[in-house]
Amino acid sequence: MLEAETLKNRLREIIKRGDVALGMTVTIGHPLVTDILGGLGFDFINFDLQHSPLSIESILSMMQAMSFSETTPIIRVPWNEFAIINSALDIGAHGIIIPFVNTKEDVLKAIRYATYPPKGIRSFGPVRVSLRDPEYVETCDEEILIFPQIETREGLENVEDILSVDKVEAFFVGPNDLSRSLGVWKQWNHPKFEDALQKILDAAENTGTVPGMLAPIEEVYKTVERGFKIISIGRDVGFLKQAALNELKKARSSLQNR
Repeated sequence: MLEAETLKNRLREIIKRGDVALGMTVTIGHPLVTDILGGLGFDFINFDLQHSPLSIESILSMMQAMSFSETTPIIRVPWNEFAIINSALDIGAHGIIIPFVNTKEDVLKAIRYATYPPKGIRSFGPVRVSLRDPEYVETCDEEILIFPQIETREGLENVEDILSVDKVEAFFVGPNDLSRSLGVWKQWNHPKFEDALQKILDAAENTGTVPGMLAPIEEVYKTVERGFKIISIGRDVGFLKQAALNELKKARSSLQNR
């Protein structure tokens, strides 16, 4: 008989201690991917439902494949919508990234969708999580992390209002969309982008929230020096491409030097 396990969000514990959490984004929908990655020591894996062919069904299998590990599963949903947020939580996400949060009302809506009554309107039906955790409903509203994603000019303008919402403990910056919105696409050292990051970090300081960076913009230590504490170091497709390219170049070079 399976031993009961109460939901304990390890990623939440890490950021509450003030430590840096390192993770990555997954877009390739096969359980072997997370079976491998789960054993490497990542603090979290972000399953990207917004920009990949992943489905709730494929993510469920991938979460099961990494259930031996201490890596925290979080899901970036495609939109701030009731049904998909409910489904993502029911299969076991310990955190939800909400894209394109532009106002305080946006994040309040997401929290209502993700929280059981009387505080919210989440519908009861924890498919997978209730199999191992009979106390899930009693603990999940506190343990689950809701990450607003700051990635637009409007979100930047309203960032302090967004982060001041109760239940928002941490958030992510979406650097690609933010730089695009500011008219400085991927110009990470441009004054407009630098000023935007500083405004976001100041808002985090003022609201006691933990800032995260959802995609790499520089060496990790530089992002940490800026003040970010939750950092995705890349995505599976990029790692696969780079590793294969490096090995191919080494092989070609060795043949030429024979």
